[in-house]
Amino acid sequence: MRVAVSDGNSLIKTKIVPTPKDFEHGIEAIKQLFPGEKIDKIAGGIAGPLNPEKSELIKSPHLSGWVNKPLKEKLREVFSADVLLENDSALVGLGEAVGLNKKIVAYIGIGTGIGGVRIVNNKIDQNSLGFEPGHQIIEIDGKICNCGGRGHLEAYVGGAYVGRNADWDSVAKYLSVGLSNTIVHWSPDIVILGGSVLQSISIEKVKSYLEKDLTIFPNVPQIVPSKLGNKGGLYGALSILL
Repeated sequence: MRVAVSDGNSLIKTKIVPTPKDFEHGIEAIKQLFPGEKIDKIAGGIAGPLNPEKSELIKSPHLSGWVNKPLKEKLREVFSADVLLENDSALVGLGEAVGLNKKIVAYIGIGTGIGGVRIVNNKIDQNSLGFEPGHQIIEIDGKICNCGGRGHLEAYVGGAYVGRNADWDSVAKYLSVGLSNTIVHWSPDIVILGGSVLQSISIEKVKSYLEKDLTIFPNVPQIVPSKLGNKGGLYGALSILL
């Protein structure tokens, strides 16, 4: 969990702690991070799709102990503050997109799982249950994903599935297929790639595969690595509050 306090303009205190698997333990951990602080507003992200009211997590392969728990209500109760919740990758993508001067930004985060978001004019694009590009099918009847589906991009590229001895050329190829699908659906001006697994993948190799895979458009959009590191979601949360 990455948690920060802001003065309304910038991040002034930041802490990173392991994410508890249990919801109640997680709330207690957040409560203990900044004791005595007067909190007026809270914005946060969590991995997985939220309900239409954006008050609780409805499914998550990696945080099952937080699913269907009253996250927004509990935070509001503990801190006596207004609360805004989003998907965690959506907040990271927003943080990365603000200030780029690009109309449509696609962000793909490649960590334990794969998340992503479409940003339009510096805002998270409208949606019903969020964006889940990691769960697009790239291999019919392929590998089992932790969400229960088969052949999802996450099962071929996500950190929970690929090991240290992975064939990274194949990982780059699968990522190229996923990005090609995302590009033809979202038609972005720029694609930002983030997450810990990206350190093991050659972006140049992904681009070379994309140039072969993406045949309907005259050019591959700009593909760049993220710039904000593990604070991207915090900047995205601050952007929503502002």
